[in-house]
Amino acid sequence: MRNTVTTGISLAAGLLLLAGCSGGQTGQAAQETTDTGTSAPTSTSGGAGVSLPERTAPAKSLDIADPCTVITKQQALKLGTDRTPYPRTSEGQQGCSYQKGKAGSNSGWRVFVAPDFERTISEAIETHPGGEKTEINNYPAYAANISGIGCYIAVDVAEDGFLLVNGQVRPGENRPDPCPIFTKFAEAAIKNLPEA
Repeated sequence: MRNTVTTGISLAAGLLLLAGCSGGQTGQAAQETTDTGTSAPTSTSGGAGVSLPERTAPAKSLDIADPCTVITKQQALKLGTDRTPYPRTSEGQQGCSYQKGKAGSNSGWRVFVAPDFERTISEAIETHPGGEKTEINNYPAYAANISGIGCYIAVDVAEDGFLLVNGQVRPGENRPDPCPIFTKFAEAAIKNLPEA
């Protein structure tokens, strides 16, 4: 009997500890962590009901044959990458990953740049609350810092989709703020996208 009670108390304490560390992620957030390398933000402010101002800059074409040509190798090197960009599919979007630092190290980052045709920019904003409206290269955008290590950026550049920039920095002691880094990737991609 005593062993059963002790085991039950230990199990309950372990579950409480695990729940406290999980940040309250839902199945959706856990899926995002697996597919994109980032976790959903824990903040619930912003996102819901946020709408971007109307785009006044010319529409861009997101019809890209090779997603790793949206940002040239020279631009990627200037932005700090030290790995070869590689094509990748995440949550149905075909894009390109750019990386600084080796996987498993405690410094560096990885960012994914892709056109998103699967949802509207409003739907994307709803799934990443806690961010803010901004402007990138004269295009309305939304940026959400995710738990201090990730950043989700959606830019209204086209009629049939939006530009997605999503990534995270590796959690080290002196990790940089991810959104300023990844905003530079969004700027480079917008500059290179052809007009529609």
